[in-house]
Amino acid sequence: MSGEAFGRSYADIKKLLYPRPRYRAFLLRKRRGGMRVIHEPRLTVKVLQNKALEFLKKYGAGPKPCAHGFVEDRSTLTNARTHWDQRPRFVLNLDLQDFFPSITFYRVRGLLQKGPFNFSHEVATVLAQLCTLDGILPQGAPTSPFIANLVCRGLDRDLMALARRHRSTYTRYADDLTFSFSVRDASRLPSSLCTYEGGVLTIGEELKALIQSHSFKIHDGKTRISSVHSRQEVTGITINAFPNVPRKFVDKIRGALHAWERWGYDGAQAEWERRIKDTVAKGISDKAWQRQTRSSRPPRLSNLIWGRLLYLRMVRGREDALYTRLAERYNGLVIQAKTLDEKFRAPKLPVSAVVNGQADVQRATYVVEWMGDALLPGGLSTEPVGAQGTAFGYRRNDLLVTCDHIFRFELMNEHRDFTAVAEAQITVSMPSSARTWDARLIHRDVDRDLAVLQITGDLTGLRHFSGVEAPATRHQPAWLIGFPNWTRGRDVDVQRTSVTNAFTRGGLRRLDTSALIRQGNSGGPLVDESFRVIGVAEQGATQETGNNECLCTTELDAWLATLGAVM
Repeated sequence: MSGEAFGRSYADIKKLLYPRPRYRAFLLRKRRGGMRVIHEPRLTVKVLQNKALEFLKKYGAGPKPCAHGFVEDRSTLTNARTHWDQRPRFVLNLDLQDFFPSITFYRVRGLLQKGPFNFSHEVATVLAQLCTLDGILPQGAPTSPFIANLVCRGLDRDLMALARRHRSTYTRYADDLTFSFSVRDASRLPSSLCTYEGGVLTIGEELKALIQSHSFKIHDGKTRISSVHSRQEVTGITINAFPNVPRKFVDKIRGALHAWERWGYDGAQAEWERRIKDTVAKGISDKAWQRQTRSSRPPRLSNLIWGRLLYLRMVRGREDALYTRLAERYNGLVIQAKTLDEKFRAPKLPVSAVVNGQADVQRATYVVEWMGDALLPGGLSTEPVGAQGTAFGYRRNDLLVTCDHIFRFELMNEHRDFTAVAEAQITVSMPSSARTWDARLIHRDVDRDLAVLQITGDLTGLRHFSGVEAPATRHQPAWLIGFPNWTRGRDVDVQRTSVTNAFTRGGLRRLDTSALIRQGNSGGPLVDESFRVIGVAEQGATQETGNNECLCTTELDAWLATLGAVM
């Protein structure tokens, strides 16, 4: 690697690096107290470092599978999920003391002189000088994270081998080391890694010696172990039931949103800044959100809430009900603030419209009604006719699925279609919000007894159901949703049920349910415990004949695929 690779001569490069590379320093408050010094290289040095980083990534070995920090497509979430997947009984958390300062100029130069780089002493010296500051790896340089992972490859290799030998799981996120164990009792923890007796944690001598052999040291004050009966946390994410954020994290988001709703944005921002000043003055670092900008000023409250909610979305999932509710509150406040002050600027959050809990059902299920005048035989008079059923949003908010037979009726022993009815009009309504839309019938299938309606207008706040990839199975728990025998003032009916049979008739997969499908239930969704549609209610049973029958969702999906109705 020559000076030409940087677009500069060695003489120019040495002027930038010697006697000392140019950096500027600022402080960031640590989450758990204290200050962290960040050294940011000046632009001319940063340009060279980025070129060096590009070269090192191209020819250097990638990080070990256990490394999740500063690695593309890995994060604190993938780090936590690695342990959660094993459903551990115990989790051991360790920190490496002075992680970046422990990686010295001489370690970096030695790394560059070995394979796969094999640089000469002179080239390795210049590159090591470029990537270090005052003899250590600086936090803030773009090269530092990648070099740290390269230096730690040997450590990761040995710790993975140690963990495998004792049937445990090991990961590293920068300086955070995590081991998880499936043993049922603390007395069975491998002594080479740790012991936990009488509430006292002792790190195993083999683990301690191995870390020291790689020129690192354990931070004793940040070492802890947790069992399945306490909060198990990996890089800030709890993993007891599922990857989640701590409750205090959500409480602070709710508190900030409440302050914004109560005092308006300017009042909430002023209160936020006052709290920051008070806690800093008292030397308290964990009583409020302490992340600071490089100007040592607290960030705008709107940006802070936005970032925290995006993190909640990453951890819990883009369709998570808690994230969705909080994000909608935030978006509503942003819209309101922009209405009051056109200069107000804040980004909105993405919100998934997928139903993921019972609270969303009301905003995805509709009463379908139509009425008109049917011409009687002889053509001399008419008779008012109509019908009522259930429809639900499926995969999109503007497309509703229902049953085709809702739009057929019998008049004087004749089977007729609503299209033959003068001035027939379809409306769909949402009783929970008293909202109504005109609907257009765009697709029908008599054999499947399916129909698709399209609604237009204000779709704000609406939800839609998602489907399943595989057909439902017998005895599977389910919910039957709809508006049986609906009258004004009644809300959507959600019945606990199960699949009693799964069969094929007429070449179509069908399901029977233990719940009674009553008049008006037709077209309603049968959903699994995650509120994904597994069937469409089509036929009810009487005491003498029939079954409570639903068409399997796989048949619905196959039909919609031929229409191009679902995008």
